[in-house]
Amino acid sequence: MTHRERVEATLNHEEPDRVVIDLWGSASRITNELYFMILEHLGLEGHPDKVRPGKTAEYVDYRISDAIDSDFRHTVVRKPKYFSSYENEKGFIFDEWGIGYKLIGPYTQIVHHPLAGADLSDLDSYKWPVIEDEGRIEELAEEARGWKKNTDYYVTASAPCSGLAFDFCCYLRGQEQFFIDMYTNPKFAHKLLDIVSDLIARLYVFYIAPIADYIGWVEYESDYGTQDRPWLPAEKYRQFFKKPNEKVFNAVKKIAPDTKIFLHSCGSVRELIPDFIENGVDILNSLQPKAKGMDSFELKKEFGKDLIFHGGLDIQGGICGTVEEAVTEAKTRVKAFSPGGGYIFATTNHFQPDTPVENFFAVYKTAVEYGKYPIK
Repeated sequence: MTHRERVEATLNHEEPDRVVIDLWGSASRITNELYFMILEHLGLEGHPDKVRPGKTAEYVDYRISDAIDSDFRHTVVRKPKYFSSYENEKGFIFDEWGIGYKLIGPYTQIVHHPLAGADLSDLDSYKWPVIEDEGRIEELAEEARGWKKNTDYYVTASAPCSGLAFDFCCYLRGQEQFFIDMYTNPKFAHKLLDIVSDLIARLYVFYIAPIADYIGWVEYESDYGTQDRPWLPAEKYRQFFKKPNEKVFNAVKKIAPDTKIFLHSCGSVRELIPDFIENGVDILNSLQPKAKGMDSFELKKEFGKDLIFHGGLDIQGGICGTVEEAVTEAKTRVKAFSPGGGYIFATTNHFQPDTPVENFFAVYKTAVEYGKYPIK
């Protein structure tokens, strides 16, 4: 099978020749420290430009994809021309939303929430991002068209922003304050969600429109889970986030009706999965196996007919020990999710700095060799 045929069979819940393999999706990249160690291991010189400057995993490098036989190419939104991130005297880096970040160790943390003290009237006067900036889509269509017509890779669209309305409201307001808003000031919470989801929907439409004919799925990120429970009860998801998410998904479906909806959500989200499915989600990542209620075998049994599973490879220790332990982890996820098709092998989140380089290659080699159908 070609790469594209393999993915298409999997998305149709059919068994391909081997398990589909992904790297460089929105939440399946490599943190910078490990990335440069992998380049050294492969004897590769130089690196592409950063696609996520100032973020935790800044690079996408298809030389590594070729080394592991990944089945994908992923479009990445470009930087707008009207705005460049800037750093203040405290070392905070500010983005076009006014959100301030700081690099702490290998991780980017939010340290400034611009709407922390805002009221309803402030939302109308706030300086929101300019969405329809041509810089965001510069040479994007040419790249996607080239991959679709000149290669056999399956082409997808990475998320153009780090979250949906829930996440950006937390970034803008501060997570604690936004949670308080939902319980004590729902009018404010709904208005902020409305504004933010409108902006995100416009961003997705502007980004997807020129590449709609070349991509198979569109990626969205929104983290609703902690290690042992969702951030909020399912009824709060329905009250506050289901319609804003539906707005974004539907806006994209209008211009790219044949694309699938890919949702990344970390943590314990099992009780929200039926709502995700009602929202139209086709592909679910991250499938974090150490989170409560996220047993891989149980998820496959309960939701395997309704969802394509993407991820599951445990970065919370599972691939961080010996090579043998990493191989066992890879085999476990393949065994759990692969039968009957409908599984794409990837990590639950970005490969972390504590992953040995040998383990990085071992898990993909295992997926290729052990992941040949029929799975034993």
